[in-house]
Amino acid sequence: MPVTTLQDLIALIGTEKVFSREDGKFDSNTFDSYGTDRTKVYPPNYQILLFPESTDDVAKIVKYAFENNISIVPSGGRTGYAGGAVAKNGEIVISLNKMNKVIDFDPFLGALHVQAGMITKDLHAQAEERGFYFPVDFAATGSSHIGGNIATNAGGVRVVRYGLIREWILGLTVVTGKGEIMRFNGEILKNNTGYDLKHLFIGSEGTLGIITETVVKLTKPPKDIRVVFLAVPEYKSILEIFKETHNFSLPMLAFEFLTDYCLEKVKEHLGVADPFQAPSKYYVLMEYEINEEGDEEKLFAILESITEKELITDGSIAQNSRQNQTFWKYREGISESLSLAHTVHKNDISLPLRNMEAFLTDMQSLLDANYSGFEIALFGHIGDGNLHLNIVKPKALSDKDFFQRCKSVDPEMFALIQKHKGSISAEHGIGLLKKEYLGYSRSEAEIATMKAIKQAFDPKNIMNPGKVLG
Repeated sequence: MPVTTLQDLIALIGTEKVFSREDGKFDSNTFDSYGTDRTKVYPPNYQILLFPESTDDVAKIVKYAFENNISIVPSGGRTGYAGGAVAKNGEIVISLNKMNKVIDFDPFLGALHVQAGMITKDLHAQAEERGFYFPVDFAATGSSHIGGNIATNAGGVRVVRYGLIREWILGLTVVTGKGEIMRFNGEILKNNTGYDLKHLFIGSEGTLGIITETVVKLTKPPKDIRVVFLAVPEYKSILEIFKETHNFSLPMLAFEFLTDYCLEKVKEHLGVADPFQAPSKYYVLMEYEINEEGDEEKLFAILESITEKELITDGSIAQNSRQNQTFWKYREGISESLSLAHTVHKNDISLPLRNMEAFLTDMQSLLDANYSGFEIALFGHIGDGNLHLNIVKPKALSDKDFFQRCKSVDPEMFALIQKHKGSISAEHGIGLLKKEYLGYSRSEAEIATMKAIKQAFDPKNIMNPGKVLG
């Protein structure tokens, strides 16, 4: 990239917001980290890193990039698993780390207006300080950005109760691929004036523009929460337990599951104890809201019912908030436990619950045929049909050979997902890793329409090029 580009950017937004690989202000590993995510397939390769502090800063950068045909990769918390934040072809990286301020709070609407670089956990805290609750939550809330959550339409552990993040976004401010600022109204609930364009940017993975601000809807916090941890002998019993919970009118917040292999990895990584005296093949975590008189009795009735039907071998109800957190560690510690200790090929998929057991039977046959001797970590959000299927690399196999082998099997896996009416990506997005397989979940007409939308907002294809649509 020409030296004049660096000088031009300094003139646009200020020297304190512009960094290059050569200036030595970051060590190489730290600099690289802004141009990648949690995937290990593609190494970062870029030279310029920018830290804008406002929507106007971002607009100046993108307009300059548009006029000079320079590609851009937006960088948030980099917690994704699809390669959506990887800058591998010399793009400029725009980090939103410094865009983390509260802009406004509306106590009447129950809405918080923040910059997109705010860490999700900090947004939770800002809501709680004002007596409200932001319900979208997942293992990476301590490092992910709210803008990145929106750009990937994040789900998390409480989708069964609160839905995806799309349902909690009232307004967005974005900078399109032409450098134009667009503000999609978030100050009112009713605005029936044509297309609601903000929904195009939710889940767009930075390919239409950069989300710089958002107005999020808040709700009342749960009065009390009970977490239940269950030992389950076989997979079909998990689905039966979930079905059984529908017979009770107790508000469910989450319904998660994990295998014994996942539990062992969490125990090794976090040093937590066994939850039960005897091991089990599967485990289920349920979270309930206890708000009214009689709710506690309903919870005991649920446990009594699934015990009588011999769907579990053991179970425990957390007695306090500390034990709630301990039970959640068994589930939320899985991704970190796997990623930090192993090279992992991740598949984040969703299926109709009625097809889940048949899919897993077919899937097990495929895994046995292609990954004999490999370790498989299976866990996910059963409440919304989302499975995380992780294949762990054997120590004797190189990363290159491992990923090639996984890539050769992926089409067969995606064909099974298509057969069982599922999606090849539930919440991690498409990014670089799944773009060539998009046709397994989207029709030719849908893909053509998405390309037309991309052309409208980003006519020169400078925004996160190569992601989602190629």
